[in-house]
Amino acid sequence: MNFSYWGSICLAVFVTLWLTDRRRFLNGYFFTASVICFFFAGWQWLEATQAPWMQVLLMISSLAFTIIIPIALALFALACIIYSRRLIQEVGVHPGYRLLEMVGFIILAMFFLTLLNLFMFHSSLLWVLLGIFYLWTAYFMIGFISYAVASVLDELPVRYAVDFIVILGAGLLPDGTVSKILQKRLDKGIAIYRKQLKRGGHPQFVVSGGQGTDEIISESQAMRDYLIEAGISNSKIIQEDRSTSTYENLRFSQILMTKEKVFHRAVFVTNSFHVFRAGLIAKQLNSTMTGISAPTTMHYLPFAAFREYLALIVMFKWINVLALIMTTLCYLTYLLITH
Repeated sequence: MNFSYWGSICLAVFVTLWLTDRRRFLNGYFFTASVICFFFAGWQWLEATQAPWMQVLLMISSLAFTIIIPIALALFALACIIYSRRLIQEVGVHPGYRLLEMVGFIILAMFFLTLLNLFMFHSSLLWVLLGIFYLWTAYFMIGFISYAVASVLDELPVRYAVDFIVILGAGLLPDGTVSKILQKRLDKGIAIYRKQLKRGGHPQFVVSGGQGTDEIISESQAMRDYLIEAGISNSKIIQEDRSTSTYENLRFSQILMTKEKVFHRAVFVTNSFHVFRAGLIAKQLNSTMTGISAPTTMHYLPFAAFREYLALIVMFKWINVLALIMTTLCYLTYLLITH
């Protein structure tokens, strides 16, 4: 197979898709596919080299990959378990934390069964089942990498004038003040606002977030209070206090902005792990809004990225189900043909 040819095709498709709309999950997949193809193309070129030192290097690299990949996967599984338990101890029990822990145990169980079947059971059926599980693991890991790549590729600095800066809501503290995550979003929004003023712009804030069952005031009210304390005029703040999800944040904010100015340009501010999915939702709402990321605490980022990827899996659940079915059928067909 000519991997350089397919890598060039994937790269060309990626560039075309990315230039037309950065808010596509496929952007990450095609970019990742192009990198993988070029890697294998380089590997093939090295294999064709007859120099003895190159052959030794390839042999060492092959052994290293054979050892490194299982070890890396096992360490990832252990990290999932340790990290989820740490979150449970510090924050409390949460279904997402338990799910992250479960992922770690499933991967370790796969390794354990592989070793048992290799040295004890020697079951052909178990090899087939393990092959399917490893295939699914590879599918979701490639998907996660593609999500991470697409998230990075989705972000570009705003060089144009905007009419509105939408701040997406997050949780409040028990006393009704903004949480650290929400504070970072607001601070980023303020920085954008001041840059716009220096360029002659006159943007307005749209603070979006309703009142949760455990919150004494709405998130939008807490955000308004924070902005006013930071020196933003009350007349520059539009409050959206009905939303309870990212979809509603963007939808209700879009309605308010359209009422204020029919033809407008807007950006939304959220944390780095959330920008990409929020952009996909904005696209579904036929909005031209693009996202700007606020920094995220490194301690929280791994779980936040994991949770976002799970949300993306649910968002495209039928595509993922179909892809898993087709991948499994191709794998089983290959086994039937070769055996």
